[in-house]
Amino acid sequence: MSDVLYGDILKQISTGGFGAGERLPSEKEFGERFGVSRPIVREALERLRVDGVIRSRQGAGSFVSDGVPHVEAAEVPVMVSADEAPPQINSIVAIQKFYTYRISLEGELAFAAAQSRLPADIQRIGGLLQTIKSSASVSSQGIEEDLEYHEAIAQATHNDFFIAAWGAARAHIRFLIELARNLSTLHSPNHSAVVRSSHEPIFECIRDGDADGARARMREHITRSQERVFLGKWT
Repeated sequence: MSDVLYGDILKQISTGGFGAGERLPSEKEFGERFGVSRPIVREALERLRVDGVIRSRQGAGSFVSDGVPHVEAAEVPVMVSADEAPPQINSIVAIQKFYTYRISLEGELAFAAAQSRLPADIQRIGGLLQTIKSSASVSSQGIEEDLEYHEAIAQATHNDFFIAAWGAARAHIRFLIELARNLSTLHSPNHSAVVRSSHEPIFECIRDGDADGARARMREHITRSQERVFLGKWT
């Protein structure tokens, strides 16, 4: 996360968002602007200092160094055509936006799955849940199993549009799962087991046909992931 924030701040400096000699926002202000914790901001600023992009003055804060190359900002397209690739997750803001999208999308997928699931869907999702809970794969950290579980919920909607929307977002969803799982490994070695067990209430609601409950549990599940990534809530 600090690497992504480093890139965000560097881009703002190189495109003239912050001029040479200009004082940068404080760690607190950066944290509020990007929705990340102060340790993440501190790491990103330290890397910018090491690279000579910014300099610090005792008691005065951080300032943009002289001589940082200026690059004209590229025009941002207003819309993406159907033939173009979806937006890439390459900044803190993009991660935040995709979390917002994923919470909405998968919440509705869980709602629809609870309404439309067939016995075979319940069996498949339940089997994948058991795989997630018992997974001890060090190499994948259960990421592929997690992804298959969410994909099975999308398929249980039996709605081609929902399934296509999830498929288009699959790579980005995998990125978020991997990001959250890697951070949890750093901060709390036993946290993966807690995350995996949080899938169970979603399955139970889908199995029981509780559409509102399925939506709420899915939104809660992804929101907690977002809070772990941005707010460091590992407990």
